[in-house]
Amino acid sequence: MDHLTFLVAGAGLVAFGLAICGAVYACAATWATRRFLRRRTQTPTIHRLISVLKPLHGEEPELYENLASFCAQDYAGDVQIILGVQHPDDPALDVADRLRRDNPDHDIVVVRNAATHGPNRKIGNLVNMMDSARGDVIVISDSDTRVPPDGLGRIMAALEQPQIGLIHCLYRGRPAGNIWSRLAAMDVDMRFTPSVIVGDALGANPCLGPTMALRRETLERVGGLRQLTDVLADDFELGRAVRAAGYRIASPPLLIDHVFPERTAREMLVHELRWARTIRLVDPAGYVGSGMSHILPLALIGVARSGFSGWSLAALAALAGLRLTQALVLSRLMSSDLSLLWLVPLRDLLSFGVFLAGLFGDHVVWRGNRLRLARGGSIIAA
Repeated sequence: MDHLTFLVAGAGLVAFGLAICGAVYACAATWATRRFLRRRTQTPTIHRLISVLKPLHGEEPELYENLASFCAQDYAGDVQIILGVQHPDDPALDVADRLRRDNPDHDIVVVRNAATHGPNRKIGNLVNMMDSARGDVIVISDSDTRVPPDGLGRIMAALEQPQIGLIHCLYRGRPAGNIWSRLAAMDVDMRFTPSVIVGDALGANPCLGPTMALRRETLERVGGLRQLTDVLADDFELGRAVRAAGYRIASPPLLIDHVFPERTAREMLVHELRWARTIRLVDPAGYVGSGMSHILPLALIGVARSGFSGWSLAALAALAGLRLTQALVLSRLMSSDLSLLWLVPLRDLLSFGVFLAGLFGDHVVWRGNRLRLARGGSIIAA
């Protein structure tokens, strides 16, 4: 019994140790986020023709506003907007047609092409759209994201820096309204995006897919988009190809908005589990290491394994206070809804559950399709 008691107490100490490491990491992530957002904004010196590729799939919440944000840019150069669908009856076509009617002075092209090219249908859509692209710079932007009016200008200024081959944009969550979309957005604002900023500061050179930009010649040099048709983490693979070609990846000091349309708990958890399993399969060590960022769940495990002793409850209170303070600071930096801070403990428990589930399995659900992934993120079955 004494031996068992020792093991249980040891497990509690390990959990608390990880939680403390996570708390230190959280402080570093908050500081790095503040520093990143205070970087000086630059303007481009050359205004190249930009082709913005927006692959569409169905009518999403705030889709029109997301697309219209690219018609409201203060960029001094020419911008071509290409909207692509693969199904002739896709309801997103109505939104695309409305955008064209409302912006007759903009160069907006709608591509209807059913060719898939591989299991990654988004990349297949982009391959079809590239045939219409005229720009010297290609911007690939998901349909559920929008950029501020100076977004393209900041992206182009960052792309002008020496040895930069690809630009990716950090993002904050924009909830569509209900509690589940708000919880999904909270995870991005208070955990995911700050972690990406830390990774970038440490030289990991990450690449996020919601909005990316690169020169046409760079895209051609690394093999184009067709090489990505059989992988789910296409942003990760494109970033790896750009780094292998000798370029660096950078992000301008801005946050784009990522709309979260989740209407139910199931939709939110399925979405987050897809992200978790994909990250684990392309970066196993990094995924496992991210476990320490779940401060409150680890501290709760430590309390339970320590028999709810006085010192463990005091440690839990201190870690909870630090976590809530971090959430408050990040909410201000990200311009998030401060009235939702009371949901932080629930959000952290859900995130930890997703993390644990992401450690196992190789199936994900993406846009209604059930996919099986190989290690590395390749789609091997649907």
